[in-house]
Amino acid sequence: MEIKSRWHQQTTDTIHSYQSTLSKKEQKKYKLDLLERLSRRVAEFSPQCGECQIYQQEISAYLGELGNLSQMRDKTRLKYYTKKLDRMVKHLQSQHKLVPQGHNVGIWTAIGTAIGVAIGAGMESVGMGIPIGTAIGVAIGMLLDSRAKKEDRVI
Repeated sequence: MEIKSRWHQQTTDTIHSYQSTLSKKEQKKYKLDLLERLSRRVAEFSPQCGECQIYQQEISAYLGELGNLSQMRDKTRLKYYTKKLDRMVKHLQSQHKLVPQGHNVGIWTAIGTAIGVAIGAGMESVGMGIPIGTAIGVAIGMLLDSRAKKEDRVI
């Protein structure tokens, strides 16, 4: 779904301007990629979700302070915003049924490894079962992640 919101366009432009001025390390530190994806989703759901409307204001405030944060070494302020971003992700997961990128691969890799241990114990060679189970888990996780992407449910 394409978002045609003025707020979203301004937010994306601001994020892109920060991406052009900050180093890759700083971009990762301030989670600019996640912020861009969150702004798209918040703009998409804000007409019908009051909490997403509040998150729009929080994203705007974060972007307003980002210039100051990059100049200062205030880690408590950065932690505060990181927690807010995490809360936004949790809201989008629980209320709007979205998933973060790679979510299913991580879960199914762990499940596949556990299944691989069981398979390996049955074959009397745990060392052989673990890679088999992990491969099965990764395949299932990738399938579910591609399905979520196709259904446009990825944050």
